[in-house]
Amino acid sequence: MKQLPNDIYRAKHTVIKAIRNYFEKTGSIEVFTPYLNKFPNLDPNIYPVECTVEKSDGKKITAYLHTSPEYNMKKLLSKIKHDIHQICHVFRNFEGSDRHTVEFMMLEWYRLGYNLEDLMEDSKNIFIETALSLSGKPAVSFRGREYNIEKWEKITVDEAFYRYTGIYPDDFEGLVRFLKNSPTHHCISNDYETVFYTVYAFYVEPKLGIEKPTFIYDYPPQFSALAKIENGKGKRFEAYIGGVELINGYYEINNTTELRKRLEKDRNEKAKKGREYPVDEEFINSCKNIPEFSGASLGIDRLLMVLLNKEKIHEVQGLNWI
Repeated sequence: MKQLPNDIYRAKHTVIKAIRNYFEKTGSIEVFTPYLNKFPNLDPNIYPVECTVEKSDGKKITAYLHTSPEYNMKKLLSKIKHDIHQICHVFRNFEGSDRHTVEFMMLEWYRLGYNLEDLMEDSKNIFIETALSLSGKPAVSFRGREYNIEKWEKITVDEAFYRYTGIYPDDFEGLVRFLKNSPTHHCISNDYETVFYTVYAFYVEPKLGIEKPTFIYDYPPQFSALAKIENGKGKRFEAYIGGVELINGYYEINNTTELRKRLEKDRNEKAKKGREYPVDEEFINSCKNIPEFSGASLGIDRLLMVLLNKEKIHEVQGLNWI
């Protein structure tokens, strides 16, 4: 394997230090949670790495490497009721591309009393601080373009779909017709979520953040994950620079009835794909003790790709072999 130059390691050290300094200045507590857990994330589009653990008494148990520290961090948040953040490695099965690896580094954080707008501003500040730490200016050069990290576009999912396809995302027949008429051949599904993702992945996402850094927000309810739904929209956002997704942010659910409903739906979707996973009852019960809050996750390796103008995630990861 080609050895990475020292400047990559120094840059990673500098960026992570800048992130920690930012959260220290803004009053957040850094926390540390287990990588190996009894319960996996139930998101139907994310698959955990399963492990067989043998204890000293010879008993074997099934455990899961975390796909994000979300569940454990929310358990902590319910106890200490204070802004928290964590930088850690996470693991997801069936990943592999120029932007995806099974193991990668994530920043996850939660802010009490924040709404989605507050969290977008928080995210923008993290980009500014990390860019300043490397170049001394709030700007990056990526894929032949210069980006001012202080100036962001905000666009709804509805607006983005209409801008790039001429169709609104709730028009299922229109989306199907768009795919049938597109120059690329697509297998057309009768499932709305599949059609939405196909249009999004091929015709919307690659154009996000090309002209300027972009927050896209207000998703259809089906794509809300564990975000609140208000006025028929999932209160979540994604942040893009140069077509690369960097952050997922959520105005989080703290209603245990709604949370259980969402998790049971996700568990059933996983079961249809042959994956039977348990539900973490402690996680559900803990969320009732959390005040209004928002949370986000940032892929640090992808952030480094953008900050260092790299095309492939392996170029910034160092010794990752998988």
